[in-house]
Amino acid sequence: MLLGLAVLSAGSALFVSVSRPWLGLVLTPGDDGSVVIIGVQRGDYSPSLQAGGRLDAVGSESTGSITVNAIDIVEEPDTLSSYQAVNTFRDRQAQLSALQRQNKVWLDVVSATGEMRRIQIYPYAGRPAWSLPFEFWLQLLVGCGGMTLGGWVWALRRHEPGPLFLAASGVGLMAAALSAAVYSTRELSLPKDLLVVLSGVNHIGTVSFGTAIICLLSVYPKRIASDAQLFAIWVVTALASGVSIMQLAPSQAVGSYALIVLHFLAIGALIAVQLFLARRNPVARAALGWFGLSILAGTSVFVFAIATPLLFGLEPQVSQASAFAVILLIYAGLALGVVRYRLFDLGTWAFRLGSYLIGAILLVGLDAFLIYGVAVERLPAFGLALLAVGMVYLPIRNALGARLSYRGSVSGQSFQQIVDIALDREPERQKTQWQKLLADTFNPLTIEDTDLVARAELTEEGQALIVPGHMNLPSLKLQYANAGRRLFGPYDVDRAQTLVELVTHAMNSSDAQEQGVRKERTRIARDLHDNIGAQLLRTLHTTDVQRKNAIVSETLADLRDIISNAQGKGLALDEVLAELRYETNERLALAGLQLHWGYSGATDLGVSARLAHTLRSVVRECASNTIRHAQARRLSIEVIENAGEIELHVSDDGNGFDATDPKPGRGLNNIYSRILGEGGTLTITGTQGTRILARFPWADGESA
Repeated sequence: MLLGLAVLSAGSALFVSVSRPWLGLVLTPGDDGSVVIIGVQRGDYSPSLQAGGRLDAVGSESTGSITVNAIDIVEEPDTLSSYQAVNTFRDRQAQLSALQRQNKVWLDVVSATGEMRRIQIYPYAGRPAWSLPFEFWLQLLVGCGGMTLGGWVWALRRHEPGPLFLAASGVGLMAAALSAAVYSTRELSLPKDLLVVLSGVNHIGTVSFGTAIICLLSVYPKRIASDAQLFAIWVVTALASGVSIMQLAPSQAVGSYALIVLHFLAIGALIAVQLFLARRNPVARAALGWFGLSILAGTSVFVFAIATPLLFGLEPQVSQASAFAVILLIYAGLALGVVRYRLFDLGTWAFRLGSYLIGAILLVGLDAFLIYGVAVERLPAFGLALLAVGMVYLPIRNALGARLSYRGSVSGQSFQQIVDIALDREPERQKTQWQKLLADTFNPLTIEDTDLVARAELTEEGQALIVPGHMNLPSLKLQYANAGRRLFGPYDVDRAQTLVELVTHAMNSSDAQEQGVRKERTRIARDLHDNIGAQLLRTLHTTDVQRKNAIVSETLADLRDIISNAQGKGLALDEVLAELRYETNERLALAGLQLHWGYSGATDLGVSARLAHTLRSVVRECASNTIRHAQARRLSIEVIENAGEIELHVSDDGNGFDATDPKPGRGLNNIYSRILGEGGTLTITGTQGTRILARFPWADGESA
């Protein structure tokens, strides 16, 4: 509905503008009070009428000549000094409008060289749309944009009073902007009655905008006024507008702009009150701060650049179209604040908006001081004001911005806490330390367990931050950052995710270290079982004291090798096999078994200490199992080196085992682990004796 009204209103404003008689000139006030021709938009003028000349008078046979001056083309009639000046202006507009409606008129023009000419022209019945200046389309955009944004917010939150008043302010903004678009961009004149109506609509729209914003701040985010009080505000505004329109105020400036200034002061006071009331509600405070700054920024440009100078008898510092453009830009921020969008970046945006507002006020104020207080010409004054703001204010603003926006990084204390969490193996203590780390980082009011999430995320409009867990650490919900003084924002999400990734990496690293320790313990236990156990078994079966001493010495060497897991440059394979053959033969002989040993392959190979240790361990374990369990008479061991692979064939003529119900003991499990650890394969059969086939890759001792 509001969108349709906006389109209809824009079409009406365009129709009124293009239906006026058109001379085809672009005029501007001169510094000496004259009317300067800065453009000619019609091609049927004589070459003597060119830009740069001065329009002294217009006339026709029925009306005679009417001298024109800069006041006749003033952009905003309300800026005139008195009601008498306004009424005189309206009467002259009526005369000029009647003259423009003539079929034939003349223009008294003074060229740039000072030559006076009278040019006869035929005014067009209507003005082409393309001839309308940029300011017309800008104000048309402002009016339609304001109403559309207000209507959009109202459609989203139809049952709330705040968006309703926002929509009402959009209607007021549209009325003020569209009416101003028609009379402020007229070519030369408008009929008196039309001008009066447009001025009244502009004034009503302006004060309605301010009144709607006052009512908005009276009910949002916290209602502080009753419906009766809101109605009274509208009644008082209507009466004040009537006084102004009927020219009953003490002066033209007071009637037109005093209420606007009072509205601005009331808006500032209401924002302060609402901020105080919302001190315990982060979401409301954030939304209020967002659109509160928007309102102050937008209205302050109009108040300080137009209304206030006029109240003190000074000239406006910016055009009305420019002021409307600023209001529209800030109006978008106001609408976004009401729908609570991007509240999490409020701190940064608030500083930017506030600092730009202060900079603009300083620029306008310093420019006005140089013009009216020091009597500097307008152009040099603006340049000096811009230079001063750029060299003094902007560096201070940038320094403050850098200081306020500095987020820092994860502190050394946080790193220490993460390490402590990873090293602590007690789940409850880990959870307690994790909660303490998050509490130290974000200072939330509450921390509670929540459902598992993949990444850190915001919820409840920034009131809560969900932090994912890992292993023994549960996912946690943090509420009300900085003890409820602010909302969580995107930076908090990034920082929480960084902490999660750091603690995940630390815990995974600690877990990997723990697994490495367990693996090393398993290796040592396996080596003790396979090697030390086999050696001690040899000692038990040896009656020769010297031989026992030799075996004990070998056992101690093996024990040192197990503990250090020496990784030397390598051993000669033939020496390893020779020692292993002698040791195995001795063990079997003491147990009454025969050994068949065979080797085929190169004789100058080198193997790593690890591979040699694996080979010894497997052979020793096979021999131990045969002695203890096989009830065999003969054990056959054959080692084959072929194409970078070592094959170990072990078989006995014992009783074997039941292949359908194997029950491998610790020894066979150790053999499996060792072979698989070398990247090899193992096959065991036991139907007629036990047969073991192990294959694993060979690597020379130097590379190993």
